[in-house]
Amino acid sequence: MVSKAQGKSMIKEIVERYRIVEKYPGLIKGLSEQDITTKFVLPMLDALNWDYRKITKDGPEVHEKAYREKSRVVKGLPDIQLESANGNVFVEVKKPPLRGQGMANLERYEDADLTILTSFEDLEVYTHDGKQKPRRRFKSNFKNYIEDFDRLWKILSNTQEGKSSRAGYKSTRKKA
Repeated sequence: MVSKAQGKSMIKEIVERYRIVEKYPGLIKGLSEQDITTKFVLPMLDALNWDYRKITKDGPEVHEKAYREKSRVVKGLPDIQLESANGNVFVEVKKPPLRGQGMANLERYEDADLTILTSFEDLEVYTHDGKQKPRRRFKSNFKNYIEDFDRLWKILSNTQEGKSSRAGYKSTRKKA
């Protein structure tokens, strides 16, 4: 289990690694969504106490589309699905810059309690209220992840604090 202090330290390392990549525009352009997922997003989820290597009785704790059986990889699945006692968290990974990418996918994921749209460079957290458009609850940039870490931990961590926050979001959903 990753503690909050360990998670913050891990996020610092990931952010520093991304700063190196960001200095070279050619490197950013060369990153695929899979590169962003494996080099930055999955380690970030690990820092938020999600173990993408853990297998539960229902399968992996973190379901990553790239590693699902081919029969399950169909259009409409999120890139990453986090299994939580308080509902599903879907993660959609895009190439930077984020600017509006993936919004159509958010509407498709209306059964998720939280949806994360990220290019790692930017991260946005949305909730879904029935038939209404997704509502942005939190936005950050990799340059602010350390400063915003307490909020990231509170909303997205796989801890009791994170589960309570997600349960609060889930209870305020309007069912259409």
